[in-house]
Amino acid sequence: MNYLIRLVDNTEFPEEQCRLIEQRYDEALVHQLGCPEQVAQARRAWVQAKTREDDATGSALSLEEKQAIVRWERAEAAARLLAFEGYTGALEELYIDVRLGPAS
Repeated sequence: MNYLIRLVDNTEFPEEQCRLIEQRYDEALVHQLGCPEQVAQARRAWVQAKTREDDATGSALSLEEKQAIVRWERAEAAARLLAFEGYTGALEELYIDVRLGPAS
């Protein structure tokens, strides 16, 4: 696996529940995107596209870059819902960090 998932700045959940949330999030991403390598590839493509989108040069994004943004954001939204299934608090206050490892 070329990425690491971590529930960040959390004081609401015990450590074991944090690990379960992270595991469910990862499983949902894999289900949405295909396999762990495709999760890392989709995240990397999203980061690159968002970086270009935020770049001050004003150059338009390619269709592939736009698709990469939509693909990751849809998969990530679905994964968050599944990871926090049953949680009744505010989801926007909870952050899951996906860190990429070196590209293989």
